[in-house]
Amino acid sequence: MLDLKHGLSFFQGGNGQGKSNLLEAIYVLAIAKSPHASSDREMVRWESAKEGGHAQVGAIFRRDNERLKIQLDIQCLPGPSGEVQQNGRQSNLEGSTVQKRIRVNGLPRLASELVGEINAVMFSAQDIQMVHGSPWVRRKYLDVLLSQLDHNYLRSLQKYQKILYQRNHLLRSIREGRAQEDELEFWDSELVAEGEYIVSRRYQAIQAISGAARSLNSELTGSGEVLDMIYKPSAGDKEVDEVERIAAAFKRALEAQRRREVNQGITLSGPHRDDIQLLIDGMDAGLYASRGQARTIALSMKLAEASYLAQQRGQEPILLLDDVLSELDAARRDCVLAKASQFQQCLVTTTDMDLVGDAVAFSASRFVVYHGRVEPLSAGGAPNKAFTDSKPDSGG
Repeated sequence: MLDLKHGLSFFQGGNGQGKSNLLEAIYVLAIAKSPHASSDREMVRWESAKEGGHAQVGAIFRRDNERLKIQLDIQCLPGPSGEVQQNGRQSNLEGSTVQKRIRVNGLPRLASELVGEINAVMFSAQDIQMVHGSPWVRRKYLDVLLSQLDHNYLRSLQKYQKILYQRNHLLRSIREGRAQEDELEFWDSELVAEGEYIVSRRYQAIQAISGAARSLNSELTGSGEVLDMIYKPSAGDKEVDEVERIAAAFKRALEAQRRREVNQGITLSGPHRDDIQLLIDGMDAGLYASRGQARTIALSMKLAEASYLAQQRGQEPILLLDDVLSELDAARRDCVLAKASQFQQCLVTTTDMDLVGDAVAFSASRFVVYHGRVEPLSAGGAPNKAFTDSKPDSGG
């Protein structure tokens, strides 16, 4: 059992020792999904999956006076001839059927019911893709945030995806002459009904977050650089934030693009095609931001997300910063750690504690991570003897 106190906790270790896995495990207990894996199967070791491997993550959280014991189990199921399976279909190890079981205080819960019990915000090196990556990455940023705040949003998002799948299937059937265009009317109305709520909540979040992200980016850069976050709907060129106008614009877009949609067999407008435009001094950050600027923008967005969660929930999220210090200069590192220390609990991984100021390191909890094991450091900054004796003699 690893007991983590309030405030900053640093986890020091070399690359590949398991620091990121620890933070990801905590994040999985908050949103029921890995922040990086494309499927649950990827959370089980490759060798174990071939034999029906099993993974388990569990923790006890204290929220006000409430104690929450959360446990998540993932079981890979091998097929009749030894292959693992994906969604009930026999396959190779690129995918597998998995059974995911979640318990909160011993009681079974659905993944959708787990989201929001414990709030967490995680930053990792991959988050630079929020600036340079596809619109899907930026939509995911909003979807994860809002799903932790609003169960209605998560339900609408899940329902929207199912409706979208059915509508796309119908579009292909119309193209192949197996269905009529008037059959789209029902699915259009269903898509608009769920889509308008998704888009309206995204607008509200962007309006609340953008100011905080702008201030944070300015502090981190120490310059007058101005960050803007603008929600760009695919249904209409102009920004709309009223539900009625969103619905009307979405419906018009579906009607205007019907012939193209039938020809392509996909839905071309809706929240699944929207984007967040990031501007630095009025210029598209995705095109012009350097790697350092992109990292600072992404970090500003994550810290703004954490502040928004705290404001809306009345409870601070767990802040998880994975390798946040290595590419920042000293001034930005100090600023990030000052902001992070304002949260009730923040876990930070690093390969080098020399990047952390003495005053910050002295007041924080410190751990060393080696071959998947986590050991508290003593007051003098060294692990206990039993832990060091267990390490092989290696220059790496």
